[in-house]
Amino acid sequence: MATTDRRIRETEALRERILDTAEDIMVREGIRQITMRRIAAAVDYAPTVLYRLFDNKAGLMEQLIARGYEGVRDRYREVDISEHDEPLAALRQLLGVYVDYALGHPNHYRMWFETGDLHRDGENMIMSHDRLKYVVFGAWLEHIARCQDDGLWTEQTPDAVFQRLWSRIHGLISLRLQHPGFPWRPADAALDDVLA
Repeated sequence: MATTDRRIRETEALRERILDTAEDIMVREGIRQITMRRIAAAVDYAPTVLYRLFDNKAGLMEQLIARGYEGVRDRYREVDISEHDEPLAALRQLLGVYVDYALGHPNHYRMWFETGDLHRDGENMIMSHDRLKYVVFGAWLEHIARCQDDGLWTEQTPDAVFQRLWSRIHGLISLRLQHPGFPWRPADAALDDVLA
């Protein structure tokens, strides 16, 4: 039993090391530079070992995508927003977390939109990445509804408000990632403008 447990721990540690290496390549050089051979060389294992742990490159990429979603969701959970907070301030805090995560993890952010397809499924927005599907932006819609209950943006549907906010925030993030040398105003100030 102890030997089996040790092998399971070692296999999981190797999986994490491979994912860390792939993520490091993605962060330094971009998503297109990730190959199974390159990762295998970096972790000093034969490519066949990687294919035993991941079906293929797509399976490995799915794990990287999952890490990104977990990262932003963990940040959302860390935000201390209570039902008693002023709705617009609570929405502002939530959007700030999204912007901070995207600017701090630009390759995860790019990967979501390069490999994903956003669509509606009833009340939910779903981002699909081949076999992976994530319910996304639920917290945004919940906070938009709270703002509307408080009298803001009542002339628009929640979906219309979401689309306006997301378009502007996506632009705010994407332009900063594409043109990092430009003298941008601080992201916090730009986010305040979006909500003004």
